[in-house]
Formats: sequence, C-alpha cells, structure tokens
Amino acid sequence: MAGEVLWRDTGIAPKIFILDARAIFPLALWLFHWAYWTAGIAVAGMLILYLVQRTGMSPLSCFRALRVAYLGRRRETRNNEIQWRKRCRW
Repeated sequence: MAGEVLWRDTGIAPKIFILDARAIFPLALWLFHWAYWTAGIAVAGMLILYLVQRTGMSPLSCFRALRVAYLGRRRETRNNEIQWRKRCRW
C-alpha cells in the first residue's frame, strides 16, 4: 500500500524469540570459547537482559537508572565547583 509508513517500527528493539537481540553477545562469547565459566556468564547475561526487558526499559536506560540510584541526582557544575574547591586544602 502506498499509504503505509515504512519507518514506524524502527524504534522497536529487535528480538530473537522472547529475548532481546542484544542477548546474542553473551551467547556468542560462549560459542567462541566453550567452558563452564563462559556458559555461566552467558546464562547470567541473558537472564539479566531478560529481566531488564521485562521492566520495559532498554539496557542503557536501566544502566542510567542504576547510576542515578547509586550516585544520586546532584551533579557538579562549573558554577558550584568554585565553592567546593575553596573547601579543599590542596
């Protein structure tokens, strides 16, 4: 049909069956180096990516949310850097 928009699904993350397509990277690690520890890393990586997918977030946005939870919302800027430097002795 001429009225279809061809780019409408370009923002959807690619999937392989039920997993996010990014889960292929830990699996590829195991396929290139067959060992129990690489199989464990592959299974753990795929499980983590599956759990992140179930929350409805991308892995990058999940990483950002964890970073904000760990470091807090306060960010240093040039404006308040001067007042912090005055408090330092070095």
